[in-house]
Amino acid sequence: MRVLFVTASYLPESIGGVELHVEGLARSARAAGHDAVVFARTGRQGAPHLSLVRDEVEGVPVLRLSNTFEQATTFEKMYADADIGDRFVEVLDEVKPDVVHVHHLTCLSVSILERLRARDIPTVMTLHDFWMGCPRGQRITAELELCPEIRLGKCVPCLRELWPHLLGQGRAPGASADEQDSGDLALLEDYHAVMRRVLNGVDVLVTPSAFMRRMYEAYGVPAGRIQVVENGLPVSRFKRVPSAPRSAGPLRVGFIGSVLPSKGVHLLLEAIRQIGDPSVMRLDVWGEVLPFHHDRAYGQRLEALRSGFESVIELHGRYDNEDVPEILASFDVVVVPSIWYEAYALTLREAFLRGVPVVTANHGAMAEAVEDGVNGLLFEAGDEASLARALRRLVDDRQLLERLASSAHRVRDEADAAAELLGLYEQALSGRSCP
Repeated sequence: MRVLFVTASYLPESIGGVELHVEGLARSARAAGHDAVVFARTGRQGAPHLSLVRDEVEGVPVLRLSNTFEQATTFEKMYADADIGDRFVEVLDEVKPDVVHVHHLTCLSVSILERLRARDIPTVMTLHDFWMGCPRGQRITAELELCPEIRLGKCVPCLRELWPHLLGQGRAPGASADEQDSGDLALLEDYHAVMRRVLNGVDVLVTPSAFMRRMYEAYGVPAGRIQVVENGLPVSRFKRVPSAPRSAGPLRVGFIGSVLPSKGVHLLLEAIRQIGDPSVMRLDVWGEVLPFHHDRAYGQRLEALRSGFESVIELHGRYDNEDVPEILASFDVVVVPSIWYEAYALTLREAFLRGVPVVTANHGAMAEAVEDGVNGLLFEAGDEASLARALRRLVDDRQLLERLASSAHRVRDEADAAAELLGLYEQALSGRSCP
């Protein structure tokens, strides 16, 4: 069986949970005797728009389509660019996949799903985030306000902030405010109609958590259409690094991952400042500060929060993925303070594999993975005071820390997850639907 994996970005250009998941699936598929090819978007400098860049990563062919957005002159082109769909058809003709597994279409186009449907190619899609239903992809505004429900009146100003040249005054400069509002609302209604239509045209829909399934069912995907398939990790890699022995000294608190406002790193620094005693705790933040839409000053805000606590808080910057087990081994506790709804929370599972207790926000898939007081601690999402209280508990009660560290954690191996997905590919090939 030849499997084509489609994702918004891929290693080594981008390293995140989805990219690592796809890399593990491709590796496991090859180990099981199947062919694997990856198709991804690239923004590689110098690559002309819609040109194809050919790479090979760990023996897997990677075809990268350049999208410079130079032709994205309308709101519709940002999510349903027919030219990208046509270019993808050329890739299909070259690769000739038996089945296609779509992971992310951000910076690509839902026309890819339409072309797959037209070609009658069995298609599996994993819903890793909310891009199919939220153009920002995270159900969170630039001001970090969550959107548990989609309300078009709230979406319009949010998306105008993101794409001022495509909506509102930028779309209709001579129109009245009412006309601009009604026009933008109509565009969003069309967007949601397209998203629901293409989602219902996919043979097999998958999410990594029950939380995500509920969210997409609330969006309009019929109940029973989405299967929960928990992601897997390379379990054996995390068992090779011994943990540093815990001491009676300051509590070693750690964050690892992309440093973004939606990831709540500022909440963690504010919690450390609230505790206020440099002798009881130190914080190590590992990860690159990334742009959050138009926000380019997050790193500066973190440095300001660090002021006066330089001996306690260290911002290490970018790390290599191979170093994750060793970095985790240096922590007494891992904090996952995400403000947005994590769909799976990879970092939690990595911490479980290292036997490191976790403190995390009490919503999204994070609350699904952590039982408060049993295998971690939960705090009120978005509340730095609640986070500070949870950390203070661990400072004051080291026995609690040890109980959390020694609790049983089940983490799925990537080979097991790949075997389940390969079974879904076979079912899609044979019946084009799954029970």
